[in-house]
Amino acid sequence: MFESLIAAFVISLLSLTGVFFFGKKSYQSSLHSIVIPIAIGTFLGVIFFELIPETLEGSEFYGACALAFGFLSFYLLAHILRTYHHHHEDAHDECRHSQGASMLLWGDAVHNMADGVVITTAFLINPAVGIATTIGIALHEIPQEIAEYGVFVQAGYSRKKALMYNFFSASSIFIGVFGALLFSQLGDYLWILTGIAAGNLLYIVASDMIPELNQTTHKSYFFQTFLSTLVGLVAIVTLLTWSHEYFGHADEEHQTENANTVELLKE
Repeated sequence: MFESLIAAFVISLLSLTGVFFFGKKSYQSSLHSIVIPIAIGTFLGVIFFELIPETLEGSEFYGACALAFGFLSFYLLAHILRTYHHHHEDAHDECRHSQGASMLLWGDAVHNMADGVVITTAFLINPAVGIATTIGIALHEIPQEIAEYGVFVQAGYSRKKALMYNFFSASSIFIGVFGALLFSQLGDYLWILTGIAAGNLLYIVASDMIPELNQTTHKSYFFQTFLSTLVGLVAIVTLLTWSHEYFGHADEEHQTENANTVELLKE
């Protein structure tokens, strides 16, 4: 519980990054060629090597239903809100006025609640999965928060108010955290949360992050982003593999200790 709360707090603090990086073109370049691709690799590792296996292990058929529900529900939310993820120029064009900025605020609040569910679900699997997921979400949040800060400024808000509103919407992540923790108390139904979380992350990667990278068609740029994605994927899979070995070994030792204790009590 505490790990997911700390992770959520760190993610919410990223809403303050806009004031430091907004308008800096050198940062935008590294953002697209390194930060976003690594986030994609991180998400793919968590999705395919952790969340989907955990979901299908819980229930093969209904787990697949949970995956589809997670993907389609966020697809629907994106269409309804129309501001689920707007980056950079697209966000600025569509949300110049205060009404558009207000819609962005609420749309981002919904997105952050989903992040809270994903982070908590990952930590419920094991701490390493939670850390890996938090890293991916953090890398994804940085460019989004910068873009949204710029939207509020261009909509006429003062820099102080833009920062405050951005932090307010980011704080909704705690609603998702507590909601996921409450749901996890119902019993052996964690696979439902992992399925929804996987569907959510898969939607973000497929509809938001990869299309943004594909806006540039230069071969050198593609290979640079592809390599960064591969680095992120390999790094996270390595972390997840180590975590299974470490926590699996720890669980075995714990079970052995419990068995020895039971034997001593019987004697």
